[in-house]
Amino acid sequence: MSNLLPKKTSSSGNISGLVCGVLAPTSFGFIPFFTMPLINAGMNTASILAYRFLFSALILLLVMLVRKIPLKMNRHHLLVVLLLGAIYVWSAAGLQIGYRYMPTGICTVVHFTYPIWVILIMLLLYKQRPAPITLAAIAMAIIGVACLVGLFGTSQKIPLAGFIIVASTGIAYATYLVIVSKSGINQEHPVKVSFYVMTTTGILFSIIALATGGINTIPGPSGWVNTILLCIVSTVLSNILLVVALKNAGATTNSILGSLEPLTAVSIGVIFLSETITISSLIGVGLIIIAVLLIALSGRLAYLWKVHLLRRRHRH
Repeated sequence: MSNLLPKKTSSSGNISGLVCGVLAPTSFGFIPFFTMPLINAGMNTASILAYRFLFSALILLLVMLVRKIPLKMNRHHLLVVLLLGAIYVWSAAGLQIGYRYMPTGICTVVHFTYPIWVILIMLLLYKQRPAPITLAAIAMAIIGVACLVGLFGTSQKIPLAGFIIVASTGIAYATYLVIVSKSGINQEHPVKVSFYVMTTTGILFSIIALATGGINTIPGPSGWVNTILLCIVSTVLSNILLVVALKNAGATTNSILGSLEPLTAVSIGVIFLSETITISSLIGVGLIIIAVLLIALSGRLAYLWKVHLLRRRHRH
C-alpha cells in the first residue's frame, strides 16, 4: 500500500509521519481497554464486534462522502474485499476470545507474531526464502512463545487452547496482508478498502450474533462511551493514522514503531485492568518484540552487512 503513496521529503512531513507512526499502534493497543468493560458487562464477542465494525464503517462512509471518494469498485476487487472481510472476522473474534483465556497484553503480543506468519506463508506459497537473520528471528520468537505458555516452569501458564486461538488470529491477519499485497486491491483508495472490509465484517458479525442468541444491547452510558471510543480511537483513527504514517515515514519505520501496540496493551493490562505478568512472560514478550523488529529491519541489516563485507575486502 505504501509504495502507491507519494513520498514527502520535507521535515514537517517526516515529523507528521513519525507522530502518526507512534499514535497508530498506540491507539490499536487500547482495544482491550475499551473491550474488557463490555465483556465484563455481559456482552458477547459477536455483538461487540458487530457494533465496532458497523459503526466504524458508518464513520468511514461519512469520511468518503466528505472527501468525495467514489464508492464504485470493480467486481474483482469487490470479491477480494469480501474475502478480506471474512478473514478479518476470525482475526478480530479470536483476539477477543483470547482475552478470556489470558491477560490482554499477552494476548496482543501473541497476535503480534503475524509478521512471522507472513514470512512462512510467502515461503510456502511463493518460495521466497527468508534471510538468515529472519530465520534467527523466527527461532527467537519460538523461544519467546515457549516462555509465554509456561514451558520453562513459570507459575503463569497460558492454556494451550487459548494460545492456539490467538496464534491463529496472527495467521489470519498475515493471510489478510498477503492477499492485500498480491491481489492488486491496494490500487484502490485505502479508505474505500477499509470501508468495504469493515462493512463486510460488521454484517458477518451481526449474522453470527443473531444466530447465537441475538445482538446484545449496549449496556448503559458507559457501555456506549466504550463502544464509541473503540470505534473511533482503536479502529477508524488508528487506520487513518497508519495510512498517514506509511505515506510520510515509510513501511520500515512503521514496522518498528508497531512494537508500541503490544507494549501499550501490556501496560494497560497491568495498570488499568489489574493483570499480572511474570518474569518469564516479560522475557517472552521481549523476545517476540525483538524478533518482529529484526524481521522489519532484516533488509536494512542485510544491506549493511554486505557493505561491511565489501569494505573489508577493499581493505585487504
